[in-house]
Amino acid sequence: MSEKKRFQNQTLNSDDYKETEDGAETLKNGMKLAAFLVPAGLALKKYGPKLLKGVK
Repeated sequence: MSEKKRFQNQTLNSDDYKETEDGAETLKNGMKLAAFLVPAGLALKKYGPKLLKGVK
């Protein structure tokens, strides 16, 4: 049984490369935002009711 070729030779397209780099940058920035918002949300959930009682 002969093996099928899995990969094909393709020329690199600069537009495809730019889209990939932009997508990676967007993902990186999204992860930074999530790393900030998730702990802030958890802290708010834990301490929010006590803060609201203190304000009232």
